[in-house]
Amino acid sequence: MRPSVHASLVDGDGSRFFGPGPYRLLEGVDRLGSLSAVAREMGMSYSKANRVVKNAEQACGFPLLARRIGGADGGSSELTPRGADLLARYRAFEAACSDAADAAFASCFEGLFGMPRCACVVLANGRSERFGSQKLLADLDGRPVLAHTLTALPEGLLDTVVAAAPGPVADLAEGLGLTCVAPDGPDISDSVRAGLSAVGDAAGCLFVCGDQPRLAPGDVSALVACHQANPGAVVRLASDGEPGNPVLWPRDLFGALAGVEGDRGGAALIASRPDVAARVVTVEALGPDSVADVDTPEELRRLGSCQ
Repeated sequence: MRPSVHASLVDGDGSRFFGPGPYRLLEGVDRLGSLSAVAREMGMSYSKANRVVKNAEQACGFPLLARRIGGADGGSSELTPRGADLLARYRAFEAACSDAADAAFASCFEGLFGMPRCACVVLANGRSERFGSQKLLADLDGRPVLAHTLTALPEGLLDTVVAAAPGPVADLAEGLGLTCVAPDGPDISDSVRAGLSAVGDAAGCLFVCGDQPRLAPGDVSALVACHQANPGAVVRLASDGEPGNPVLWPRDLFGALAGVEGDRGGAALIASRPDVAARVVTVEALGPDSVADVDTPEELRRLGSCQ
C-alpha cells in the first residue's frame, strides 16, 4: 500500500488548468513535435488537446507551444522556451509532492499496512567525563540511571536500539531485551550514525539521551503523536518553552544528521541550518525534570531527592 498523489495547478478562481493531462500533452509535443500526433497517441481528439493547451496558456499568460500550420509535413508544434520551463518546473514540483506524500504516509500510517514504526536511538556511549565514572550505571532509587531512561519508552510504540560499545552499559540494555549497536568512535556523531544505520527506513527517529532518568512514557508518547500529526517537523521536548531532549527527526533529514561531525548531535544541525530550525516544533514536557540530564553527581542527587 502506498499513497497516490496527482499535483495540479489552479487559477485564482480555483479552476484547474495544469496537471498530469496537460503535462503529458506538452511532454508528448516535446517528444513527437506534433500536438495532433500526441492527441492520437493519448486517444484524445485534436480539438480537445488544443483546448486544453489553450486553457493552460490563458491561465499562464504566455504561449506554451509554437505552432506551424500546414506545409509538406502537415504542420508541427514545439515547446516555447517558457513552455519548456513550465514543463521542467512542474516535473520538479510533482516529484517534490510525491516525496512529501511518501514521508507523510510513512509517518501517519507507521505501524499499519506494513509500514515501519517510528524508531528510537538511545545514546548511551558517552564518556561521562564530568561525572567521574560511568553515570549511566550510577544508582538512582535502586536502579541504574539508564534503566530509568529505558523504562520511559512505551512498549510497542517504537523500534528501539541502544548506541553503546560492548561492555557493562550494553550488557544492561541487552539484559532488558534491547538491541545494541556499537558506534565507530566515542563522539556523539558516531552514535548518531550508528543508530541511523540500524533503524534504516523508519518514518522518523527519536534520539534519547541515556542520562534522562526522569523522562516519562507520556513525554515520549506525546512526541510520537506530534510527529504523526506533523510529519515534516523536527519535534523537541521542551520545558517552559525551552527546547531540549529528546528530539524526533523526520526521515528526510536522516542524511543531514549523518553528516554531522565531532562530539555533536542534532542540535548542531539545527543551529547551523535555518531551514531545519524553521521546522522545529516543541512539545511541553510533563514536568521540568523530564528534560534534565545527569552530568554531575550533584545533579544525580538532586533528581533522587525529587522523588
